[in-house]
Amino acid sequence: MKMRFFLGVLSLALVAWTQKPSTDNSNDWNLSLSQPNSGALFDYTFKKGYLSGRKLRVFIPSHYFKDQRKYDVVYFHDGQMLFDSTTTWNHQSWDLVQAMERYMPGKRVILVGIDNQPEHRYAEFFPEPIFAQLPPSVQSSLMDSLWKGPPRFDSYSDALLNEVFPLIEDRWRVSRGGKHRSMVGSSMGGIVSLTFLLAHPKEVQTVIGLSLHLPLINSWQFKDRYKDDLSAAFNAYVSKRFSKIKGKTLYIDRGDQSLDAAYGPYFPSFEQALLEGMEQNQTIVKCIPFSGHSERDWAKRIGPIMHDLIK
Repeated sequence: MKMRFFLGVLSLALVAWTQKPSTDNSNDWNLSLSQPNSGALFDYTFKKGYLSGRKLRVFIPSHYFKDQRKYDVVYFHDGQMLFDSTTTWNHQSWDLVQAMERYMPGKRVILVGIDNQPEHRYAEFFPEPIFAQLPPSVQSSLMDSLWKGPPRFDSYSDALLNEVFPLIEDRWRVSRGGKHRSMVGSSMGGIVSLTFLLAHPKEVQTVIGLSLHLPLINSWQFKDRYKDDLSAAFNAYVSKRFSKIKGKTLYIDRGDQSLDAAYGPYFPSFEQALLEGMEQNQTIVKCIPFSGHSERDWAKRIGPIMHDLIK
């Protein structure tokens, strides 16, 4: 059985190699050491640029290798938490392959996970456009206590636009452009996904944010300090930008357990900020009962969400 599985994966890999275009990075893609039961998982390590040293993890479903049609792409933040629980810090993952098998069989999408850099995750995922609107004392505290310097959202976004998207669209048989891209994240990964849509609306069609981390800060570390300032600045930015966007799909949720339960008081004002843009976009904001803030929770939630929203 193991030998048949290995040969099946090897066969898929060989097909992928024969189908790949001739690009400068063609030889930098590898079959991941841990392979799923269906499809194939590849990885690519950036050797230069802002993302130098980080991996992209790409799941290609089995049916991709059987036709010549173009596929859409779903991009996920925190890529190292998506596929293999044996390699994650908490021994949990999103189990994305299982979600694809159960809820999206036959859908023409590939999944791309962008690894975070733990040291700078918060600085990259924080909505940099609101930074100038915060009081100087809040700016200083965030830079000193959380970010180890200024916010990095703009640098991270530029890397997505100029490094990640072109790399995927040059290497794999996918449709180009924002109409064919979705973006998914949890907690602060949901914040950066939403902020990316607001800052670059032409570059992504659908955004999914699970356990949206309102109001952008850890209460266990800062108590109630800065919550009002951060919430007001973020909501003002959301209201201004989302009201000008049309034809997108936005899904936001939270659970009612663990850390997610603490988000409840901040969702009414956030939903109010979305209000002007709701009619011109497909907008879903919901609370998921008996669900919380962990990869196991997100693994249970993401399959049905993608089934409904990823076309």
